[in-house]
Amino acid sequence: MYVYRLQLDLQDMLYFASRELGRDYISEQYIHNYALTYALGLATSSYHDSIQVPHYREDLQPLNETGVYVTPAKPLTVTTVAHTFKFADTRYQVKMEQSSKNIPTFGRIRELAPESRFEAFVFAREPRKLPTWIRLGKWMSKAKVDVTEGECTSLEGTFTVDHPLNALDVTLEPQLFDLINMPPVSLIDHARFDGRHYKVQFSDEKSFKTFPQDMEYGV
Repeated sequence: MYVYRLQLDLQDMLYFASRELGRDYISEQYIHNYALTYALGLATSSYHDSIQVPHYREDLQPLNETGVYVTPAKPLTVTTVAHTFKFADTRYQVKMEQSSKNIPTFGRIRELAPESRFEAFVFAREPRKLPTWIRLGKWMSKAKVDVTEGECTSLEGTFTVDHPLNALDVTLEPQLFDLINMPPVSLIDHARFDGRHYKVQFSDEKSFKTFPQDMEYGV
């Protein structure tokens, strides 16, 4: 098994519609593994604005056959910025007559600021060439990707994963975990398992990380 650590550095404002609280639109400080898989070019989508229906199963399950899996990205250093937006409901007719109504629409949006940094991991049965630059979120924000290859060792027993995981993508039953509630599927963090797992080591780190084996897209 090949494992790659991805360090993502935002170059632009990043916005995901993670939560909507009244007129507040909030980007969660995690990047979902579905979004990251598309951004890395490992999956493609026929999603169009006129349809507004994602096809995660059709897009992501082929990666299970090729043995490629991307974890969610956790924040290392994150700064958020809030903006107030306002736009008018302007109606135009064939004769270009002025509308009698001008209804303002407003709200607040919280985005992730440039220079925010995230960490994610890619597991693959075969060596993979990953991009140096990707685009993410509603605004197709630019992010730089630094890739480091690590070493995997297979172990068995009780272990804790200090990294967010997609709850649908893990075959083992978690014993304890923290829940990160975000669409389209909630994530679990600091999860404890018992079973087969990987010990992942990188040359520039003294500590190691653990991940469940057999992670795949469970959509």
